[in-house]
Amino acid sequence: MLHAVPDLLDALESRLVAGEDPGALLSSIRWSELVGWPEDQAGAYALKRRLTSVQTLLAGLQSPLRATLIGLSGSPGYGRAGIPADASALPSRLQEHV
Repeated sequence: MLHAVPDLLDALESRLVAGEDPGALLSSIRWSELVGWPEDQAGAYALKRRLTSVQTLLAGLQSPLRATLIGLSGSPGYGRAGIPADASALPSRLQEHV
């Protein structure tokens, strides 16, 4: 079964938005037989944007699960600027030289 890349992204995105498991779709693909690859630079950039939007959608769907797992693990989460919430305040190297 041949799949066109844009159609595959549409189907994947619609399943994710609907809350369906995309596993059946992804397991039915013969990755070596994908067609519809971009033929020019503009098409490649458009495909890259589509892939980035699907990745962003996946990250957003995983966020509640990640937050729950972090809460259950007992380890402190990250605070502002990616610094662990219980980390002692360390001066920045830039501030030391001022």
